[in-house]
Amino acid sequence: MLSTRFHKFLRDESGGYTVWSLIWFSLYVAMGGLAVDVTDAYRNQTLLQATADASALAAVMSLPDQVDAIDQALAYAADNMDPAVNGNVLKDTEVILGDWSFATRTFSTGGASPHAARVITRRDDANNNPLATNFLRILGLWGLPVDRWNISVEAIAVKYIPDCLRGGLVSYNAVDVTSGNGFHNEICLHGQNEVFDTREQDYAVSMGNGNTIDRGVTVSMPDLGDMDGRPNIYDSNIGLADAMVAGDLWPKDAMAIGDIMASLQALSTEYMPGYVLTTDGNIAEGTVIEVTDSTFPDVLVEYKIYKVNCSSPNKLIKLPSGVVIKNVVIITDCNIQASHAAAIENALIASSALGNGQDGTNQDTISLSSDASLGASEFCTNGGDGGVEIYALASVHIAAKLDVRGLRVVVGGDFSLTAQGDVEGISVQAMDRLEATAGGDFGLCPNGTPPPGQFAWHYRLVL
Repeated sequence: MLSTRFHKFLRDESGGYTVWSLIWFSLYVAMGGLAVDVTDAYRNQTLLQATADASALAAVMSLPDQVDAIDQALAYAADNMDPAVNGNVLKDTEVILGDWSFATRTFSTGGASPHAARVITRRDDANNNPLATNFLRILGLWGLPVDRWNISVEAIAVKYIPDCLRGGLVSYNAVDVTSGNGFHNEICLHGQNEVFDTREQDYAVSMGNGNTIDRGVTVSMPDLGDMDGRPNIYDSNIGLADAMVAGDLWPKDAMAIGDIMASLQALSTEYMPGYVLTTDGNIAEGTVIEVTDSTFPDVLVEYKIYKVNCSSPNKLIKLPSGVVIKNVVIITDCNIQASHAAAIENALIASSALGNGQDGTNQDTISLSSDASLGASEFCTNGGDGGVEIYALASVHIAAKLDVRGLRVVVGGDFSLTAQGDVEGISVQAMDRLEATAGGDFGLCPNGTPPPGQFAWHYRLVL
């Protein structure tokens, strides 16, 4: 009897499909998990990358304060990915400050004055916050440990000053060069072509004939089609075709010229040159001399800041002639004019004057007559001492036969430089047109000494 029942049990197939159903069910759940859990993993990876990017940029924008850089990176990470939901995706030990080499595209940790930040964000076992799976964990029934994902990403951000802005001729509108000029020592010409030109000239860079562009010089614009397309332009300008580069370049200092002028007018030290500051970076008592246009002196005392207040708009002050204007700062709301053969070095000249009419930036509020000498002759070889800075809300014009050794110009209008200029170590940022006429010779310092002044930092992700 027992034997009969046992054999009957062995032959009984009822419920067999239940076993197969459980097997297939687990497989279907696992296949669905590939869609759901893998998609969730990619979504979290994207969130981690966005968080790493934001945190790296926040860190690098806080430099040189290294403590604040780390704090800002952690704060951005917590704001982007709530720790209550995602756990701690960024630890302070994974906000790494250092330097970035654009040439080799490598990051190096540390450095006396770091300018780059590397950030690693995680949802993994190392941070005790791995991303749990929803459906794939069923594969644990088959001995496959797929109950969580370990995800980590990184980003590197860097603060830098584009070479073209540190040394070159840059316009938010257009750069217009006439004939017979020479460009050398890796100088850069860039037109952004962002300003509507009432003269209906829609180009970023234009050149006349007979210009010579040495190897290493850059002529750039957002699109190579923004070059003045007149016939034979490349044939008549040696080296132009090889120098052409496409790309955007925003002249941040020119775009912020109003803030720069406001800072100077308020006698803030941010843009003040070191020769009028104390060793701890302050303006000593007695350094500032306040005068009007009618009492502006014929002799300027070295190491002084002259704050010149105009009695009425468009009044003119004339810089002293026959002497070297040296180690002084002049800040005014008047127009400024320098006489023939003016010699200026280690000086900052700034005018917030605007012209009359619909667009006041069109007026030349700073004008230097012919044969001007700007910057010390040894500027390039003595570590950058002796350079000249010029700032204007409106336009600046420099007449013929200019001799430059270290010049920085930032204008809210046009910048024009006429014939026969010998220019070495120059940086110009103009919000409107930038014009250089015939016979000039333009280059950066051969030894790489940058033009004088403070430059706006640019920030970007490099990884």
